[in-house]
Amino acid sequence: MRPPRYPLEPLAKLREDQVDTAVGGLAAALARRGAAERERRAAEQRQDAHEEAAAQVREAEHDALARGELHAADLARAGAWEARVASEREALAANVGRALGGEAQARAAERTSQEEVAARQAAAEVVAADRARWDEALRKKAETKEDEAAEEAFRPRR
Repeated sequence: MRPPRYPLEPLAKLREDQVDTAVGGLAAALARRGAAERERRAAEQRQDAHEEAAAQVREAEHDALARGELHAADLARAGAWEARVASEREALAANVGRALGGEAQARAAERTSQEEVAARQAAAEVVAADRARWDEALRKKAETKEDEAAEEAFRPRR
C-alpha cells in the first residue's frame, strides 16, 4: 500500500516557490543598492576632484598676483572663472544629491525586499510545521497499528 500523500503539498510547494522568488527579488535589490552606492561615491569623488582642482588654480592665481604677474584683464577673467566654477560646483552638488536620493530609494527597496522574504519564509515555515505534525501523526498511527498487530499475533488463542 502506498503511504498517504500530504494534503497540503501543493501549498507547501507554492510557499517554497514564493520564498525563492522573494530571495531573487532581494538579490536584485541588493545589486541595485550596490550600484547606487557606487554611483554616489563616484559623484562625491568627482565633486571632491573639482574642488581640489579649483583650489589649485586659485592658489596659482593668488601666487601670480602676489608676484605682480597679473593685469586688470586677468582679474576680470578670474571673476568669470569663479562664476563658472560656482555653476560647476552646483551641478556636481546636484549630481551628488540625485545619487543620494537614488541610494535612499535603493535602500528602501532593499528593506521592502527583506521584509517580503521574511514574510514568505514565515508562511513557508507554517506549512512546514504543519507537515511535521502531520508526519508525526502518521508515524504514531503506523506505530499504533504495528503494536496492535504485534499484540494480536502474540495473544493466546482460546
